[in-house]
Amino acid sequence: MFQGRRVFQVGLGAELRRLRELNRFSTRSVASKLGTSPAWVSRNETGARKPTAGEVKELCVLFGVTGAQKDKLVAKACDGSDTVELPADEFADQLANVMTLEREASRITDFGNSLVPGLLQTPSYARAVFSTRGRTVSEVEQCVSTRVGRQCLLSRPNGPELVFLLDELALRRLIGGARIMRAQLRHIIDCAELPMVLVNVIPVDAGAHAGIQGPFAVYEFGSLGTYVYLENRKGGIFLTKPEEACEYLDVCEQLRGQALDVAGSAELIESIAKGLDR
Repeated sequence: MFQGRRVFQVGLGAELRRLRELNRFSTRSVASKLGTSPAWVSRNETGARKPTAGEVKELCVLFGVTGAQKDKLVAKACDGSDTVELPADEFADQLANVMTLEREASRITDFGNSLVPGLLQTPSYARAVFSTRGRTVSEVEQCVSTRVGRQCLLSRPNGPELVFLLDELALRRLIGGARIMRAQLRHIIDCAELPMVLVNVIPVDAGAHAGIQGPFAVYEFGSLGTYVYLENRKGGIFLTKPEEACEYLDVCEQLRGQALDVAGSAELIESIAKGLDR
């Protein structure tokens, strides 16, 4: 479904789906009005196919989309890059891409070397992180709400396998103070007990490791391809080329080899939390 596509196209599909639902159309009703099939509509929205600029224009007419918003959607249909960097003012597109990948992936590996990955963050921890980026209070709360809302993925029926690889240093960094960090650590332990969640910690005595240069997330779709997401301060970079994705799959394998097992990881996290109690 995802192999050979641009991530920007995933964002386009998510936006088309949002517009359809906003107008209370079913895939069948859209197909009927455009003289096509419900499968065609669904494939556009999931990114299984890339709609042409002309098709996007037809959908815009149907959904009542005009002006700058229409131009933006059509431009996405024309985009042809393989690696897309999204600046901060395109955060909505970036988030749509990430959420689509989370929804469709069969396995997600999320590595955090300085922070706890977003899918494991408590509201208080996330609030402390977002507050460092110069956002207003309302912007921070919106970001926190969105992040927490995405965490339903951890317990979703038939959801993806979720593997979290955490550098021990990320667990020892006092984000928000001892009370917030203690609650965050115990939240990670609770999440690790969920059926589809695995948490492995790379101890500090492992020394330099393959992920030391920065955090990343790998989204696997079986035989249909792999995407990698690299987050940075101004947005994020999505890698879609097979050779790039394979490199990060190798990194994941190396990190798992250096990490503690599930039981050892839980014991270390509990130990760090108890240290904060004292």
